[in-house]
Amino acid sequence: MKFLAYSKKEWLIMFIIMPPIAIVINYFLFGGKYFTDPKIFLLGTFPTLAVLMLVYIFCGMVAGLMLNRFPLYSQTFKRIGLSLICYILIMIAAMTIIFWGYDYVHFLDYQLDIHKYVWAVVFGVASNLLATSFNEGAAFYERWRAMVDEAENLKKENLQSQLEGLKEQVNPHFLFNSLNSLSSLIADEPEQAEKFLDEMSKVYRYMLRNNEDGLTSLEAEMEFIRSYFHMLKTRYGDALEMEAVIEPRFMHYQLPPLTLQMLIENAVKHNMILKDSPLRILIMTSNSGKLVVSNNLQRKTRNVMSNKVGLGNIAKKYQLMKKEEVAVHDDGKEFAVTVPLIHP
Repeated sequence: MKFLAYSKKEWLIMFIIMPPIAIVINYFLFGGKYFTDPKIFLLGTFPTLAVLMLVYIFCGMVAGLMLNRFPLYSQTFKRIGLSLICYILIMIAAMTIIFWGYDYVHFLDYQLDIHKYVWAVVFGVASNLLATSFNEGAAFYERWRAMVDEAENLKKENLQSQLEGLKEQVNPHFLFNSLNSLSSLIADEPEQAEKFLDEMSKVYRYMLRNNEDGLTSLEAEMEFIRSYFHMLKTRYGDALEMEAVIEPRFMHYQLPPLTLQMLIENAVKHNMILKDSPLRILIMTSNSGKLVVSNNLQRKTRNVMSNKVGLGNIAKKYQLMKKEEVAVHDDGKEFAVTVPLIHP
């Protein structure tokens, strides 16, 4: 447990609030002579201030422990209530140590005054609660600011991945291949050409519609992938195969849009696709509610240009959403990526 780490302002709050509190406590101890006798003022201030700073540090540690023990928003009142009890007990113990301790060792000829001790306890508890309230407020603001920043980063990552996915689809090579396939179909198989054009429009419609969405359902993603795969299948024919084994109960679960497109594009980009040795892609769900996309490995002999945007964007999104990490498995024969499905 780190000292004074509950909020970034904890040190500042301590040095601003604790000295005035120490001065008032010493006034309860020594009365008016605390301000008129330089010796009492100097010698009396530092030990009292040191004790109060220890109290503040202990209260910060309690706040940190309570936050770890009760991290959920629904547990806020329970966490704060238990923390307040601890703060009060710590301050009462500190005041007792100061008043009885000074009396016991006759520090600066001090003699215990129960009436002043009671008032000092009341003032000390109130002051400590004020200081810890400032600290709690600073910590709450920092956590809120962090969540806002994470949400903004997630939005940027999502838009970036959408843009990258869109660029992958509208790049000249993709358009040339798609239009070339469409041109061949128009001459030889007009019905297939119409089907190809329909699936192509679904692909672009989905990508444009989901540009501002943070999550989409697995059902919607699978409908999109069937259209996307139809375009790939038209180009590669029997050299490319895809199988989907999805449990119906997971269809309403969610994931970042275009996740499957990026994973399939990654498989097609880095592997040889041959009629006598087809690339087989399997999309399946696990019993634990995860989506697994795997393919047999038959890497291209030449190096393929890759900026690793696809997998990196997927992993970053899950990281920003505080979800389980994306897992990658490569045993030399099979390449598999496992992404968590998010319960709506």
